[in-house]
Amino acid sequence: MGGTTRWAGVLGAALVLVMVSATAAFEDPHGVGYNGRDWEAMPDAARLAYVAGFLAGTATQQAVERHRANPKVSVDAAVSEIIRSHTGTFPFGVNVYKNDLHDYYFYRNNLPTKIYQALLDENAKMLKGPGPK
Repeated sequence: MGGTTRWAGVLGAALVLVMVSATAAFEDPHGVGYNGRDWEAMPDAARLAYVAGFLAGTATQQAVERHRANPKVSVDAAVSEIIRSHTGTFPFGVNVYKNDLHDYYFYRNNLPTKIYQALLDENAKMLKGPGPK
């Protein structure tokens, strides 16, 4: 395992520990079922950790897929390229997505939406850019 992968694993584990300790009251240990009500109950550090973990997981999965498609490309190299070139499914930073979720869940009718679904939907909107004026 390369240095970057090792550090990514350590960072991911640290983020999970922060999130688990900050959100121990939630019933879903993986966070997949969290929705806007859970998001609102999270302290800011847990929100950042949730989004950071989500983004790290998606970038890592994409890097693994690139490695499987071309074994000459290491997972570390693929992660580095995804981050450098902003070619991941979620190309924006942690704070961008955290703030977007804050705005998204401001509207009470969005509270039942799962966080991962809100991230997918909002990311698709951001990738399209601003609408017609």
